Amino acid sequence: MRFIRAAVEEVVGLFVGDWTQTVVSVAILALGWFALPRLHIAGLAFVLCLALASQLVADTAAEARRARKT
Repeated sequence: MRFIRAAVEEVVGLFVGDWTQTVVSVAILALGWFALPRLHIAGLAFVLCLALASQLVADTAAEARRARKT
């Protein structure tokens, strides 16, 4: 059973490098999924795109700093 669990963790790890970044991205997408149809605010989709882009830039910069330290 431990072998199967370890294998699944390795396969998931290939696709998901950083769990924090994945959770934040999914949270932003879920917010957009639920908010956009209900709230009719001009520019909300643009704000969500900016949030995703800034989250990606911030996590990439943090990963670069971590890689430089090691």
